[in-house]
Amino acid sequence: MSKISSLLQVLTSPARLKALLSFNHKGYLNDIGWFKGFDSKSPVDGEGNPIPWVTYSFIDFIKERIQKHHSVFEFGSGNSTFFYAKYAGLVVSVEHDKEWFDKIVKSKPANSEMIFCELIRDGDYCRMPIKLEEKFDILIVDGRDRVNCCKQAVNAVSENGVIVLDDSERDFYQEGIKFLKGKGYKELSFSGISPGLFYRKSTSVFYKAANCLDI
Repeated sequence: MSKISSLLQVLTSPARLKALLSFNHKGYLNDIGWFKGFDSKSPVDGEGNPIPWVTYSFIDFIKERIQKHHSVFEFGSGNSTFFYAKYAGLVVSVEHDKEWFDKIVKSKPANSEMIFCELIRDGDYCRMPIKLEEKFDILIVDGRDRVNCCKQAVNAVSENGVIVLDDSERDFYQEGIKFLKGKGYKELSFSGISPGLFYRKSTSVFYKAANCLDI
């Protein structure tokens, strides 16, 4: 169905139009801050606090599971850095966009570290957590070169660590998903909408037995 057909269907149904308009002031979309995210073009919750640009179902899941003794590594940075730093003990982010890096690093949380790395496919960017010679409990793949990041992530997570891949529904990330499953990881997918966006997407957690999130 085209966008015009969808719009006409809504406009010719007063009940649907009334319901959609009312969501701006009450209901689920208002409560979760979807309209704040839409207006600001940035991921925030109902109180305007920063959240990752992932599915709301994953956010509800992860914020109840991250503990202060957990360390997080994320490919990509932004509001997600502030969100994870609120719950974890340490957050390390690698960022390929210098202008964005310079903006975020000025106000980054005290328990976070940011690393700038030029993006070269299958280069230092995807290998950054390994280069740090540390093991992380939660490794977030939400930046660029995601398939290679998934492939390198298995060598950077702790014994009970998990790997999170955003936009896991996309066909061009299936190679990374197949690789992780081939390494013995199971997939738990969280589907739905995300801040300010109204199309279906998925954020997946890849885990093994006795993992740090108690899955």
